[in-house]
Amino acid sequence: MKPKLLFWVDPYYTHYGLAKYMGENMNCQMYSIFEVTDNAKKFFSSQKIVNFEKVWFYHDHVFSQKSNPDIKYLEEIEKKYNLNLQLIAFHDRIFYHYNGYYKFSRDEILLIMENQIRFFDKILDSIKPDFIIMSPTTQQHNHIFYKICKSRGIKIIMAISARIGVNPNSSRKHSNRWYLSDEVDPCLPLPDEKNDDLNNVMIPEKDDLYTDEKFSHEFQKSTKKYTKAALNYLFTNDENVKTHYTYFGRTKFKVIFKMIHYELRKKYRENFMEKNLEHNITKSKKFVYFPLHQDQERILLIGAPFFRNQFESIKNIAFSLPVGFMLYVKDHTAMNARGWRSVNEMEKIMALPNVKLFHPIVNSKELIEKSELVVSIKGSSAIESGFYKKPSICFGKIGMYQISTMTNVKSIKDLPKIIKESLEKKVDENEIRRYEKMVYKNTFEFPLSNINDAFEDVFKIGGYYANVEIKSEKMLEFLKRYEKELTFLAMKHVEKINNYK
Repeated sequence: MKPKLLFWVDPYYTHYGLAKYMGENMNCQMYSIFEVTDNAKKFFSSQKIVNFEKVWFYHDHVFSQKSNPDIKYLEEIEKKYNLNLQLIAFHDRIFYHYNGYYKFSRDEILLIMENQIRFFDKILDSIKPDFIIMSPTTQQHNHIFYKICKSRGIKIIMAISARIGVNPNSSRKHSNRWYLSDEVDPCLPLPDEKNDDLNNVMIPEKDDLYTDEKFSHEFQKSTKKYTKAALNYLFTNDENVKTHYTYFGRTKFKVIFKMIHYELRKKYRENFMEKNLEHNITKSKKFVYFPLHQDQERILLIGAPFFRNQFESIKNIAFSLPVGFMLYVKDHTAMNARGWRSVNEMEKIMALPNVKLFHPIVNSKELIEKSELVVSIKGSSAIESGFYKKPSICFGKIGMYQISTMTNVKSIKDLPKIIKESLEKKVDENEIRRYEKMVYKNTFEFPLSNINDAFEDVFKIGGYYANVEIKSEKMLEFLKRYEKELTFLAMKHVEKINNYK
C-alpha cells in the first residue's frame, strides 16, 4: 500500500516545495491543507506542479454565519483528544492580547475552533493519512490540528531547529542544524560515557555548506520592495478581511495609521533604550543572567503559556536571588521586528532594586560567560551556558537532550531553593561534549530559515505583502533554483518514513 501523506502548507510555502520533491522520490499518495491568502489560493487551487490527490483551503472551512457554538460538542472534543481549548485559545496572538485590529467575542472564538475541529476530523476520517508533514505549530489552529493528529496516533514529521548543536566558541554557524521529529524539545536522556557510537563523531570547526549567493536575498531589507508592497496593498481589492478571521478589522485606514504609529513609537523606544539602558558589562558584582524572549512568538504562547508575562518572571527571579546577587536582563534583538518593548515595561524592569536592564546590542555570550547562573523561560541560552561552564534554570523542556546542570522549575515557589542549589552546581565538560556530539550525530545541516525567507522574498514582495497572485512560471523557476536543497530535505523525510516502517 502506498503511504498517504497529508501536508500542511503554511504561509511560508516551503512545504509545497517539499511535497514536489517527495512526490518525485517516493511512491506515495499526497494530500494538502493550504493556509494561504485569497490571491495565493488562485494558484494553489489550479496548480499542476505537485500531484496532490486532493487539497483543502483552511480558511474556506472555519468561518460561518452561525452565531452560537456547540458547547456540548466542544466539551466532548476536549475529552476525546485531551485538549484544553481555552488555554490554547487564550494564548493565541490573533484571539487575544496582541490583536490591535479586532476584538473577538468568546462565542466567535469557540465557533471558529468548533468549525476547524469539524473540518480536521472530516479530512482525517476521509483519507486516514499515515503521516502528517508540517512545520512546528505557531498558533491555535495548527496546534489543535497537531494535538488531534497526535491523539489519533497519526505519525507527525516536523523539521525542528536543534537550537544549538556545537560549541559557541567555534566559528561554525550552528543555527542551520535540524532534526525531524513529532515533538519540539524532546529533552531525551543522554547516553552514558561508555557509548562507543559517540567516539567517532567529529565536530568540524566550520561548515561552508549553503553559503552561495542564492541565499543573499533582501528579505525585509529593501525600501523599493517595501514601497511596492505598500502600493499593491493600497490599490488591491483585498477580500481577506471578509474571508480570513486573521484579517478581521484590518481596514486600509487602520493599517496605514498603525504602521505610521508603529514607526514613530519604535523611534521613541530606540531613543529611550540608547539613553537609559546599560551598555557595559561590569563584573564588580555577582549576577544571574535572564535573557528576554521575543514577544508574540511560539516559545511563550505555546511553549510556556503560564510564563507569557516576562515582567512577572523577572520579579520572581529577582526576589528569589541570594543577598549579594544582581539580576542582569537583556532583550532579544528580534524584538526589533516588534518595534521593541514599551518604555513603560522597560521602566518597570529598571525600577526593580536588584535588576539591571541591558541594551539589546550587548553581547549575550559575554553576559553568559561573566554570569554565575543563567535563567531562561525556554531559550537556547540555558543550553549554551553549559559551554561556558555555567549552570542554568529553565521553566520548561529545552533542547534535544537532558543536561544535569539545567534544572527545570516545576513550581515557582521552589525557585529560591533551586537558585541556591544551582549556584553550587559544577558543569561536567564531558557531559557537554556528549551533548554536542549527540546533537551533531542526530541532526543535519540545512538552510531551512533561508529557504523560508526566500519564499517570502520572491512571492510576497520582499516579505511585506502576503496577498499576491502567484504565476506558475515563477514558481517553477523558484523550485528549480532550490531543487538541490529541497530534494535533500525531501530525502530526509523519506528516510524518516522508511524508518517508521
